[in-house]
Amino acid sequence: MNLADLRYFIAVAETGLLHRAASEVGMSQPALTKAIRRLEAQLHVPLFDRTPKGMRLTQFGTAFQEHARGLVAGFQQSLNQIEELHAGQLAKVRVGAAPAAEPLVGRAFLALLRKRAAMRMEIKVQLSDGLLRSLIDGDIDIAVSPLPSQLPDEIRARILFDEPTSIVCRKGHPLCAARDAVTPVEIAAWTWILPSTHVSARQRIDGYFRKHALDGPNVQVESTYGSPVGVFTLIANSDMIGVCSAQHRPIAEQLGLAVIPAPDLRWSRKIACLIRKTGKLSPLTQTFIEYIEAEAKVMRNNIDARAADSTW
Repeated sequence: MNLADLRYFIAVAETGLLHRAASEVGMSQPALTKAIRRLEAQLHVPLFDRTPKGMRLTQFGTAFQEHARGLVAGFQQSLNQIEELHAGQLAKVRVGAAPAAEPLVGRAFLALLRKRAAMRMEIKVQLSDGLLRSLIDGDIDIAVSPLPSQLPDEIRARILFDEPTSIVCRKGHPLCAARDAVTPVEIAAWTWILPSTHVSARQRIDGYFRKHALDGPNVQVESTYGSPVGVFTLIANSDMIGVCSAQHRPIAEQLGLAVIPAPDLRWSRKIACLIRKTGKLSPLTQTFIEYIEAEAKVMRNNIDARAADSTW
């Protein structure tokens, strides 16, 4: 079975359109059609129903899709291992990080870099759902992110630490006036900058409004940000409010943000290292995970030390 044909099959399955898949993989539509027919001939089953609206997976195609992804991902892992054996210290780790975990990954890389000065890192900063897809497809070998509410069957998680999360505004904002706690009605009066609705932090805020039978949140800026700096800058220079994790506290403080006294809007989320259940990680990637876990322990201790700080 041709590995390239498997990649072509995956492209058609994901786009549902031959012309779009052909554009993505850089080949002509007739050549792509021949590749799909080769696979169907080898498997002796139809993989797609050809419809006026595009290519729709048959039951056989749906069953084959995950296996095809696994084969492609496994082959990529083999190439990475061969590259490391051949290049020695010139090996590369491919890691994905959610914005909430980017500082942790950066610190782990710098720590390992002192031991492996010539190592390289390819990093993708995405929200959790995008990281899961990249991990399943073999585009990255590990992902560090908040633990998803539902973990795909092909992924396993290694919990790193629990991270407190709060809502923040600029210093001097009316919600930061001295008091025990702001009320849900007071919070509902202000606009927000938040990620999209499929992100767990947004779901937490939406649930808070539903719990208190309030309309909202009134999202003025919906962001799929890869870094907190832009978001915090907007909050620091406006009356919008948003979310801040413990890892991003130093940045938030430097930009002039403060935590809003709202106990119901303080929660903890689990930060995890995610890897595929199948396939073998390269020695360098396994070492990098050990460094991530070591840095996570330091971060966990720092978070515990800050727990006595009532403002955060």
